[in-house]
Amino acid sequence: MRKRLQKLIIVVSIVTMLVSNLSYALPQQKVDKFSKSSILIDQDTNRVLFEKDPDAKRPLASLSKMMTFLLAIEAIENREVNANDIITVDKSIASVRGSSYHLKEGEKVPLIELMKGLMIVSGNDAAIAISRHISKDEKKFIKRMNIKAKEIGMTNTNFVNPHGLPIYDLSQPKNPPRENISTARDIAKLGKYMFDNYEKQVVAITDMATYSYAKRGFVKNNTNALLGIIPNVDGIKTGYTGNAGYCLAFSMNVDKDDLNEKEHRIIGVVLGTNHKDKRLSTSLSILKFGKENFTTKKVMTKNQLIGKKYIKGILELEVILKADKELYTIIGKEEKLNSQITFKEVRYPIKKGDVLGVIKYYTEDGEILGSVDIVSDNDVDTASLKTKIKMIFTD
Repeated sequence: MRKRLQKLIIVVSIVTMLVSNLSYALPQQKVDKFSKSSILIDQDTNRVLFEKDPDAKRPLASLSKMMTFLLAIEAIENREVNANDIITVDKSIASVRGSSYHLKEGEKVPLIELMKGLMIVSGNDAAIAISRHISKDEKKFIKRMNIKAKEIGMTNTNFVNPHGLPIYDLSQPKNPPRENISTARDIAKLGKYMFDNYEKQVVAITDMATYSYAKRGFVKNNTNALLGIIPNVDGIKTGYTGNAGYCLAFSMNVDKDDLNEKEHRIIGVVLGTNHKDKRLSTSLSILKFGKENFTTKKVMTKNQLIGKKYIKGILELEVILKADKELYTIIGKEEKLNSQITFKEVRYPIKKGDVLGVIKYYTEDGEILGSVDIVSDNDVDTASLKTKIKMIFTD
């Protein structure tokens, strides 16, 4: 009887594990049928809303150009270069293979137009021209790409060129090529950094459905098909090579409405689909999942009264406690939001603005969704002699 009971317990445990894993796997499979890796994050909170093998290292293809674009923006902001700098195209730039801005030897093109050609039509030639203009040397620019990746926290990323084409060793053609490598999570970090710091500069280019430059007689549609389907999509970059498959990093604003108490942006990455239509359908599915299953809620108002504390229980030493900032969080429609308040020991004297505690907000699974410091709203530093004596004899 005992053996049968033990077997039954084991079977029940296995079934429970399978059901638990299945309940997690089914949404993944339903939302993302085609990619090798994907992720969706909320820009403001950095919360992951959906993920599928997000830390697997994979070739990046032209998603690499996001870093090239970022470094170009920063070089302009730091006044290392000017957006209107004229760059003369040499033979080596004009002969770069793959997707192209169709630069011709001897052409003179402003840096800002090269940046548009980089992001909108995915010009590999534009990537080389930009990298040489900023760092004077391609290798120095690649080093700069990798330094920036570490700064952002892209711990599983390595760049070997500014555009994402595989580099083959012609003397050993059977060897795998050297490629830019990253993960869906790292690319989402890169997208978040770009929008956190340079939203205006990024959107001014990535949100263009069609790029035209009359001086060159150049007109071409943005390679990001999402732009023509969802008005609130405003970026970011497509990519494709045979090894990487069809990839896309995308961004979308979610409007303030009955479900969302604040406008917010979600950023997604899809890697390794085997057809551009599957790349598109997967990206649409992930965006739909994020928009329909998560909402933004205001959980704290700046200067909201939290309560009062009395130093050593003495009424004359009243400390008024308020929240130091407002806080919005993003939460699943089926999730419950929990909170926990932790106070420090309140000791005399107290200055207005002193941090005396913290409120943390978290899900039932323990995932921290945000926190707010609790601060003093008044000074408590002018106690009378009588009160000071009372403090000495009060536990």
